[in-house]
Amino acid sequence: MELKTGVNLHIINEKKFKTVQFLIRFRTKMSRQNVAKRVIISNLWETSNAVLTTNQQLQRKLSDMYGASLSTGVAKKGNNHFLNLAMSVVNPKFVGTDTVMDAIELLHQTIFMPFIDGEIGFDEATFAREKKNLLQYLASTREDKSYVASTRLSELFFSDSNLATPSISNVGLMEQETRQSVFDYYRKMLLTDTIDIMVLGDFTASDEARIEAHFAEMPFTDRAPLTDIFYQQAASNVVREKTEQEDVNQSILQLAYHQPVRYGDADYLALQVLNGVLGGFSHSKLFTNVREKESLAYYANSRFDSFTGFLKISAGIDASNRSKALSIIRDQVRAISTGDISDEELRQTKDMLRNNYFLAQDSPSNLIEQAFIQHLLPKETLSAKEWVKKLDAITVEDVVKVAKTLNLQALYFMEGDALGN
Repeated sequence: MELKTGVNLHIINEKKFKTVQFLIRFRTKMSRQNVAKRVIISNLWETSNAVLTTNQQLQRKLSDMYGASLSTGVAKKGNNHFLNLAMSVVNPKFVGTDTVMDAIELLHQTIFMPFIDGEIGFDEATFAREKKNLLQYLASTREDKSYVASTRLSELFFSDSNLATPSISNVGLMEQETRQSVFDYYRKMLLTDTIDIMVLGDFTASDEARIEAHFAEMPFTDRAPLTDIFYQQAASNVVREKTEQEDVNQSILQLAYHQPVRYGDADYLALQVLNGVLGGFSHSKLFTNVREKESLAYYANSRFDSFTGFLKISAGIDASNRSKALSIIRDQVRAISTGDISDEELRQTKDMLRNNYFLAQDSPSNLIEQAFIQHLLPKETLSAKEWVKKLDAITVEDVVKVAKTLNLQALYFMEGDALGN
């Protein structure tokens, strides 16, 4: 239901879990200018509020609610940036206490009653501590070489600097923020972000009515809803390459391909199968040929993003094997585009995709994400029966059709010790 224009409540009635899950998602266009502000707000929400002014008080409150959990996070999907506030409580029928209403009250405090210093901004000591913690964390990501390589590859691939910016921001962007700049943005965000509130649990009709009534009482206002989530840039005829030297034993080779298939397109399941055959599973061509047969990689895999037209291949290799590994990796892409896919590869990939699909039905967070996508893209959403039928119908020719649209755009190589010592 729509609480206000651009503020939606989704109640997902599911009897298989003993908990009630909440996810409140603030969504806006990905912006390099604002991403650090959103990350700080995420941390502040998880730390304290005007009622529970210390993290110790907040944790004690959660403990009193039979071990409830409250967490926040940020993410990118397409050209959108998500700021997520999640909470989990035990179903009231197991404890005899109205944990759901207690949770809604705490969520209200978290969003609308931040710990502030008058009109100046967020509480000075709390803000300073969380900003310092985030700067230390962002600085530490420099030691995660896979993360660094992925960030560099995104910078090469995306022509839009907003999309190339990590969802968690970076040290330079974080350093610029003050408690006043973040507080000013927070007040604007409450008025302009598209908001989706998702509640999953075992509810009666009376329960649902009470949940709706309590969220409807929150001071949400109308805003222009964000309807676009897909990002697609034109393919380039030039491959952008970059090599950097790092003091690491294992070198990292990453390739970024442009692909035009979007979530829900007619070729979307064929793209899933392609990725599975290429590098998504342990029977894939990259794993089998680059890692197992040729012993050229410590790992080799692929993944795709149908909201940005991005397909990435990653391999951990010895620096001396760069040319050979790159050649064999590109051979695997060519093999798929020419139809070199065995019946066994196709069968195994479909089996793995099918298993993963049904395993996801036992995850509350995955069910919430499915409900969100179904709301966002109702015409592109398939029932389980339809999904299985369409997956079973995928042929080698369907996969080849998608493989022929892949266009190499960027290549990043983090070069370590050539001897792998």
